[in-house]
Amino acid sequence: MSQPSVQNQMGVFDTMYNCRAMRKLDTREVPEQMLRDLISAANQAPSGSNTQGARWIVVRDPEVKQRLADMNRDGVESYLAPLIDNPGSLSHQSGDKRKRMVDAVVWQKDHMHEIPALIIACMDFGAPATNDMIARGNGSIWPGIQNLLLAARAMELGAAPTTLALTDRKAVAQALNLPESMAAYALIPVGYPLGNFGPVTRKPLDEILRFDQWS
Repeated sequence: MSQPSVQNQMGVFDTMYNCRAMRKLDTREVPEQMLRDLISAANQAPSGSNTQGARWIVVRDPEVKQRLADMNRDGVESYLAPLIDNPGSLSHQSGDKRKRMVDAVVWQKDHMHEIPALIIACMDFGAPATNDMIARGNGSIWPGIQNLLLAARAMELGAAPTTLALTDRKAVAQALNLPESMAAYALIPVGYPLGNFGPVTRKPLDEILRFDQWS
């Protein structure tokens, strides 16, 4: 399969260092071929024992999007409650940065149903999914999600994964008509960004790196 044609493709390091979470997205439709290219990129990721159990659902139907948006609203409101009551709970961020993040999450909560595509990252285990199976599946699905995020950035699309909409597994399965062998891991809204791309802010390397042993 040929690789997607992206004008002025970014190098892999430029893409990683400038893959800012973009939650405020335009309602403009994303061409289907671009969505296919994102899933193709995700499909190149490794998986445990090369089982290739990742499955991807691109939701564009307004009714299904609304159901997911309603579940996301419930999840976001539960998530934000402690931040409002205890703003210091994100002490690693400045007050201004924390406010921008919360504002973007709230914006997405209110506009999720208008975003052109919601991509659901799933795993199919080939048998009824148990809690242990779902936990082990994380190592096989998240590399694909990261591939998708990097591909979206290279294609000038905004994307940021969230799990807040997927806490009620039964409701998610009903909304997406999932078989009992499948579990959903992340919801990734995708669209043209309303904000500007820029470098990510991360902790300094000396703070998070040790060689051989931690101390």
